[in-house]
Amino acid sequence: MKNHRLAGKFELCAALGLIWPAALPAQITIVAADMFNQPGQYYKAYANATNNTSVSVSGMLGTPGGPQLWDFTSGPAEVIYRFDYLAATNALHGAAFVAVGAQMAEQKTDVSVAVPQAWLYFTQNPTMGRMTYGFYDPGFAAGIGGDQEQEVFSSALNDFPATIQYGTAWSCSTTFTNTITFGDPEDPSGGFFSMDLLIAYSATAIVDAYGLANSPGLDFGDCLRVNELVTYDISYDSGDGFEHLSTDYVRNYYWLRPGRGIIAQVTSQQSSGVPPDDNFLTAAAVLRMFETNHRDSGAPDTGGGIQGFKMTLGKTSALLQWTFLPSVTRYRVDYTTNPTGGWQPLGSPTTNNYVIDFAAGKPATPVRFYRVVGLP
Repeated sequence: MKNHRLAGKFELCAALGLIWPAALPAQITIVAADMFNQPGQYYKAYANATNNTSVSVSGMLGTPGGPQLWDFTSGPAEVIYRFDYLAATNALHGAAFVAVGAQMAEQKTDVSVAVPQAWLYFTQNPTMGRMTYGFYDPGFAAGIGGDQEQEVFSSALNDFPATIQYGTAWSCSTTFTNTITFGDPEDPSGGFFSMDLLIAYSATAIVDAYGLANSPGLDFGDCLRVNELVTYDISYDSGDGFEHLSTDYVRNYYWLRPGRGIIAQVTSQQSSGVPPDDNFLTAAAVLRMFETNHRDSGAPDTGGGIQGFKMTLGKTSALLQWTFLPSVTRYRVDYTTNPTGGWQPLGSPTTNNYVIDFAAGKPATPVRFYRVVGLP
């Protein structure tokens, strides 16, 4: 919609050869343990300001299929959001959601004001995936002019399945209600009335692309792209039964990584009558994770991170440099020609803050990927 890691670990995607590896990567699989669903987990993300709902995403979305590289190291950073995960029984406004089955709550906070803005209530079902029961969001209520900040869904929304792979497709739907009030109920001149809204929410999603994603403050890793189309069918009742008011659409892209969950999210501008194109160029919202305490798959989480990394390409070699951290005594640099695995050390561990790869840049050398690992 992200880091505390092995001291000094950073993986840089560096295309030094002439081609991307041609072999299809091993199947990327996202399971419950990769998502955020445990008390105490959190992440932080950069986002655009809520009054800036016209963000250029030209070149950011990618294309169906793969492999490909998504670079989220740059983008809007006007706001920093923190998402905390806690037991629903310990969350504000949680009672109504716990009563219908919610066990977890996601709390969204704008760190600049340090006040939670919204809550999402859900349960991670081991067989079905994430079951979402509703939300508490004053911003949503204000956006539709509604009186109710709390929305309990008529039925749980299975918005992410238990296992997600390239080609996985799913759909989900639910309904919820709100009320819009016109006029002042205390105005003796009258003119006050209210109107009930029925919002039918439905979504269809497919994992349509795969590759690598590079995130700010983190590293790069295997990634799946989810293309989701959301439909809001809105009806109103002014006293004579519900009548259709409008049909609105939003398209979301989510990028999911093993051990990281949703590392980025791009939401299209809302459209009425016609769904947004798959390749929309302007977004209403862009979210990029840059810090988290969620453990990356197979990597210790001991804090730290590479700083000051840069790479200089020569005619027949590559110079890799970084800042030497006080918590690290030496560094190991690995390389591979296949980002799904097969890492090999580039020489012996070093006490320097640089290494030279004398094989890089030569015509016979294919694309190389590097990672720098700080050792205690």
